[in-house]
Amino acid sequence: MDFNYDRADKWSILEYSKQLLGKTLEQAIAPDIIEVRKGKGRLGQLVEEYFFGYDVNSNPDADFSDAGLELKVTPLKELKNKVLAIKERLVCTMIDYDADQDKPFEQSHVYLKCAYMLILFYLHEADVPVQQLLFIYSILWQIPDKDLLIMKQDYEKIIGKIRAGKAHELSEGDTTYLGACRKGQKGDSDVYYNLPDGTRAEIPAPKRAFSLKTQYMRTILAFAEKTGGQGTYNTSALVHGYGPHLIEEEELREKSFEDILLDRFKPYYGKTYDVLVKELHAPTTGAKSKYFLIANEILTEGETRGEDVTKSDEFIKSGIIIKTIRLNKNGRPAEAMSFENINYFDILKEDDWYESRLYDIFTGRFLFIVFQEGGDDKVRLQKAFFWTMPVKDLDEAAAYWLNIRNAVKDNHIAPEYFYRESDHRKFHVRPKAKNAADVTVNPHGGTAKKYCYWFNHDYIKAIVENAE
Repeated sequence: MDFNYDRADKWSILEYSKQLLGKTLEQAIAPDIIEVRKGKGRLGQLVEEYFFGYDVNSNPDADFSDAGLELKVTPLKELKNKVLAIKERLVCTMIDYDADQDKPFEQSHVYLKCAYMLILFYLHEADVPVQQLLFIYSILWQIPDKDLLIMKQDYEKIIGKIRAGKAHELSEGDTTYLGACRKGQKGDSDVYYNLPDGTRAEIPAPKRAFSLKTQYMRTILAFAEKTGGQGTYNTSALVHGYGPHLIEEEELREKSFEDILLDRFKPYYGKTYDVLVKELHAPTTGAKSKYFLIANEILTEGETRGEDVTKSDEFIKSGIIIKTIRLNKNGRPAEAMSFENINYFDILKEDDWYESRLYDIFTGRFLFIVFQEGGDDKVRLQKAFFWTMPVKDLDEAAAYWLNIRNAVKDNHIAPEYFYRESDHRKFHVRPKAKNAADVTVNPHGGTAKKYCYWFNHDYIKAIVENAE
């Protein structure tokens, strides 16, 4: 390679990177000079060294420091319908439990490295050498100012837990766009770190890294697709997303993202469903979605009133999961809580709980909206709160996932092999299908009933009771 680009010019770097598109690294350069490496991130290292011509290092500055640009190489996966999707979160930089405690967001490594990025998307294929994987898109992505405000709040929440000696309690569900994902090899020891007063934290924590969540990465992929990210256009990343906006930038300078949303519910606490329908001009329905429609009207304001909140810019980027809960007079949930159906093919491919689909779901950020039936038989809005599954519950969820995976592996796709609610664990498995004829393909041949992930009634009750 002649490395014919200007290291101080973002656009020159972008144009040079387009030589990779539609090719593998092996096709772009002489294959016999590539020294293949093992381990995650090895393709990014090979691109740095052999395509861009600079040595791999652990420098806290951006890769192209003169241009203020970080290089990120990240995988896509091809779904059954041939659509490309984000495979995983984008790791930005390791969290240093000691050094990061006193760094404001604007001086942090994650800000300096990831505020402006050259992102190369490639197609992941199992068991294919990394130098033979195809590059699909190359874009420049500058994180919008509004998103940076939310990420700053995320960063401060993460650092706050570390400073409090609770790094072991960190979860990707704690935050909105910027996550603290687990990082390291199987068998790595947890690490001790010092607290602001100089003492050592009592409980060590697993290694973690700052990352852009999978949901946020989906927005970046949508941008690449929308702007013709095959290298045809000079794509400017000064964008704000593709849905209606719930919150303005000015609001985020005064309050946290979550407080802004929760404050919208407070004027309506204690009001009955019928009163809420009238005040909010909400659509009426006898369907289960009736309470979600009320929540949707409350969350959306002004020009966005009545639009689907899950399609808003902020919810698309964050992947926040909204769940309405209806309590009976005695405070017991009227229903268990369902999630998506189990994909039997995908769970067989998963060999690591931390890389599983269920881990992604259960480490999400939840917004629960609680309605309760009163003594007069009227249902009232009780409260709304954000929730993240505690680490100790995630440990139980790992056993739940393993039970499901083993049952599917052994072709025991039947209730007697799964957790049942009568077992009095936090989670269970049961059908979620239109009718008995609604089946799916069994990986072992033939068909199987559709089963779904569920929270138990008692677990939901405990979550509501423990909410602040």
